[in-house]
Amino acid sequence: MTDKLTGIINLLQSISNKASINSEFLGLLIKITGIAFLSEFAISICKDSGEAAIASKIEIGTKIIIISMSIPIISSLLEIILKVLP
Repeated sequence: MTDKLTGIINLLQSISNKASINSEFLGLLIKITGIAFLSEFAISICKDSGEAAIASKIEIGTKIIIISMSIPIISSLLEIILKVLP
């Protein structure tokens, strides 16, 4: 599994280098994806054990974390959009 993940990360780095994307953004995207996978796993465990209330709290917390982590990407995207618009 680590070989496949390494291949995916190398591919993403190659694409980001060709597109001149900030490498910090790539790291953030990988972290956000990892958080999303882990939270879905935790939510499923909670729901399977009958703890729907805890699962919903994990889901809300995860969304807040992902939004806060994506603020640099969103602000950069908005800056690019403002540069393109006349």
